Amino acid sequence: MRRVLPVPAEVAFTLIGDLAGHDRWIPLTTIDAPPAPPRPGDLMEAVTTGFFVDRMRVEEVRAPEGGRPGLLRVRKIGPVLLGDVSIEVEPLGPGRCAVDWGEQVHLRGPLPRRFTTALLTPVLEGMTALALWRIERYLTR
Repeated sequence: MRRVLPVPAEVAFTLIGDLAGHDRWIPLTTIDAPPAPPRPGDLMEAVTTGFFVDRMRVEEVRAPEGGRPGLLRVRKIGPVLLGDVSIEVEPLGPGRCAVDWGEQVHLRGPLPRRFTTALLTPVLEGMTALALWRIERYLTR
């Protein structure tokens, strides 16, 4: 999912890198995460609708610098969801950037990965679109 935001890449990356604040963007979810900035190895836990637990570990953090995109890579480690999340923040010039937020996620368990990925993709794309919309709305208020 890609969205252009009306702020420098460094500003967007700082906002998105505040993992403890992701509950502002992700509906019906509370987040327990270390304070920003994220560091490789940081663990976080998201709980959606009060019972759906999603544990994650930060794998890579590279802030945007000198025209180079920033990257935040997170691995979902269970107990239900497994896979990878990648958020890239690309500078587009003064005061603009593009955020590409992708999730390659499947369910843990006996069902084929391809099948559960296909089931989850529309839900995760909707969640990502809403999160990016909320971020843009926050930035333009």
